[in-house]
Amino acid sequence: MLLENVDEAEENYLDHVPGMPTRYSYDDLQAMTENFSKELGAGGFGTVFEGTLFDGTKVAVKRLDGLRQIKKSFLVEVETIGSIHHFNLVRLIGFCAEKSHRLLVYEYMSNGSLDRWVFDKNPETLLDWQHRKKIILDIARGLTYLHEDCRQKIVHLDIKPQNILLDETFNAKVSDFGLSKLVDRNQSQVVTTMRGTPGYMALEWLSSVIIEKVDVYSFGIVLLEILCGKRNFDRS
Repeated sequence: MLLENVDEAEENYLDHVPGMPTRYSYDDLQAMTENFSKELGAGGFGTVFEGTLFDGTKVAVKRLDGLRQIKKSFLVEVETIGSIHHFNLVRLIGFCAEKSHRLLVYEYMSNGSLDRWVFDKNPETLLDWQHRKKIILDIARGLTYLHEDCRQKIVHLDIKPQNILLDETFNAKVSDFGLSKLVDRNQSQVVTTMRGTPGYMALEWLSSVIIEKVDVYSFGIVLLEILCGKRNFDRS
């Protein structure tokens, strides 16, 4: 009963946040994804499915699984990127918050995530240097917008190749804001719990006192991976 009340309060809260993207019902998204039948990928926070809006636009629908941490990630993502727009950020088109269901609807990125094109040894997916340079600049533009051009600084906190998506012409866009943090412009640093992916985390995390430059560190690691075609961190 308590969880139901929390879910209802969250649903009502989202209705009153200005600048929110389109809100969909769970039945709508079930129909758009043909009952979640076309899986595009899965990660720690949920599974992504291909879908089609009623006007024929192809989208990616992320279905988050119902743990409390997942719901926190959902709120962060909707509030953070629901009302900002930049060509090098994946656009959040809509969302669903209905009972225990939490889903996010994004623009469809037909070439998937950057790791597929950087680490795969298949010659057909090997990027030439012009594409690599363009992708590096695109990521830098997206981060510059988050850090310098928004009303509050947005620190992404999980920049890595898996969170850089590519469209049909290899424009790169930063995605997955579930761990991000809003920082007031008059704050020089912020204390927060450690978050991110091993291999991409700056040394500042050892003290839990961070600034937006932790994203710049992660970007530097990604840049090296793009140039070298090798992972910086091997879990094996």
